Amino acid sequence: MNRQSPKSIITGFQQAWNDHDADALAELFVEDAQFVNVTGLWWSTKDQIRKAHQFGFDHIFGNSHMNVGRTEIRMLGDDHAVVHARVTVIGQNTPDGATAEDRRTVISFVVARMFDADGAYWKAISAHNTDVVPGGPDTHVNAPDGQTAVRYRA
Repeated sequence: MNRQSPKSIITGFQQAWNDHDADALAELFVEDAQFVNVTGLWWSTKDQIRKAHQFGFDHIFGNSHMNVGRTEIRMLGDDHAVVHARVTVIGQNTPDGATAEDRRTVISFVVARMFDADGAYWKAISAHNTDVVPGGPDTHVNAPDGQTAVRYRA
């Protein structure tokens, strides 16, 4: 895979996701990478990221397909960047085996340029995935009996 630009991380992530290949997905990350998923689970190594995504492919996303939409790159000097991408996942399985509605997220990566004998390539240092809820609440309020979606705007 050509990993000559920061954008290669999201294109590689999409390819690995659509192949349901947790090993290829994990290879996009440095050894001590951080990944926060849509529910706030936080993984702190490439191996934890691989195991978590393997579980997801085995139980939740095995029939899914990822489409990447709007993608923006913000360079932070010559060797680091932030990559934001809108993502749609279709075909997620529910716990009872039905197919869920499409899921939309924004995923963010902090990436760094690495060098080896073959030249430069990019790896993810950190990723954070956030659910997008169309027409959703302004925020959430925590209460003793759980979290409630709330609107502050009329």
